Amino acid sequence: MDVTDYLVTLCIRRAELSGLKELPGSTKDRLTPLVLLAPWMATYPLSKAIDKFENAYPGRPYFIDVDTYYHPGDNGNEAKDAWAELVKRPADLGVWQALLLPYPNANPCLLMNGSTLESARGQVAWARENDRSFCLRMDMAVAGSGIPTWLPSLVAELAAEGAVDYTVVFDFGLVQSALEVAPVAAGYIKSFFSATPPEIPIAVCCTTFPSDFTVFDGIEELGFSNRDLLAQIKLATNHPRMIYADWGSTKPRAYGHASAPKNRIDYPTDKGWVIARDNDSPVSFQAAAKRVIEKSGKWSGGLGIWGEQLIEGAADGQAFAIDSMPKMYSARINIHLHRQAFYGQLPPPKSLDEAWSDDL
Repeated sequence: MDVTDYLVTLCIRRAELSGLKELPGSTKDRLTPLVLLAPWMATYPLSKAIDKFENAYPGRPYFIDVDTYYHPGDNGNEAKDAWAELVKRPADLGVWQALLLPYPNANPCLLMNGSTLESARGQVAWARENDRSFCLRMDMAVAGSGIPTWLPSLVAELAAEGAVDYTVVFDFGLVQSALEVAPVAAGYIKSFFSATPPEIPIAVCCTTFPSDFTVFDGIEELGFSNRDLLAQIKLATNHPRMIYADWGSTKPRAYGHASAPKNRIDYPTDKGWVIARDNDSPVSFQAAAKRVIEKSGKWSGGLGIWGEQLIEGAADGQAFAIDSMPKMYSARINIHLHRQAFYGQLPPPKSLDEAWSDDL
């Protein structure tokens, strides 16, 4: 599996899949999704979720792990039962491998929670026997550390055989600042992966997308520092294949009783998000979109992609351009993925090989 220079963690949720699906094919070719698997809505079996993802991202390889942020609720079904087998300590590898076998583009993350070195070796062997790459994804957001005690032994074995068929990901989930994870990640990389072949991609992933929008009133830009995190990790480790990673302008699933969000428009820039909303009373999508385009000073225009054209349509008063917050989320994700996939070298619209279509 040829990993690109942009690895993006994506949940299987409607906004992510819509934003991903509407990207031009040339953009999809420049990103590598790491999908967190959970049941799709109330459907079953669990494979329906993989089908939904592959419909949005067809014919291309990706990594897949289990979404441990997902809460199944009280009403069980076949998909939730299968997911429960995958989050056990240790996971039921028979369920996992049977699930992935019909999907040759699904490259597994090793299920390491509560597992053993012998189990990890078996998972590596299964991936290779089925012509897959694999991923060592450390979930650093779990209590303590997401790094099993046997990981250094596995990494040493892979290094000794000269293996180059895997990727390493440190995922810190939702954090206050991306730069706060730099020393921790760099320390682990230098400790465990100093003998790893230079071809092995290593990514440090996190998200700082806000949960509270009451601090935004009018129009403001919130910066994110994942690119600076990448630069610091490169400098600290000297590993030649450090690749950029983020959560695609989203954050992990969260559960609670939050009130319905007020209308707003989020517009991604290269290193931030412009947020247009009103605190006192709900703003219309048209007014918020006009504010982004006319008053932010950050509007690019002419990207030639679906998400930006939805914002333009909303500003023009088109009734179905952005008519709900979920559709706004999809537009934001679409723009963010495109910008990060082509970071620093955005192509002209005429070079994009697929026209967008409003088929949400």
